[in-house]
Amino acid sequence: MFICLGILFLIAGLLNFTCSVLILRELHRAGIGGGSMETRWHVAKHLKTYKELSYKKNGSTGWPYYGYPVTFFLLILFFVLALASLSPSE
Repeated sequence: MFICLGILFLIAGLLNFTCSVLILRELHRAGIGGGSMETRWHVAKHLKTYKELSYKKNGSTGWPYYGYPVTFFLLILFFVLALASLSPSE
């Protein structure tokens, strides 16, 4: 059980990283804080800006806008479930 949850945790982490990179790439193209460390560490602060940029560019909101918070939630969920699976069951 722990190994399966660990694998799901890694998959969610990779998807979250992918969403972060796509969001940062779009922000960088628009000239919004691309090189600063603050932007790289606080992707969630710039989600609204990304949503507006992607809507102007494509006519709809980009999938990383929804993917980032969902995969972040899944990271926390799988981490907690993995920790819970380590406790001895009665």
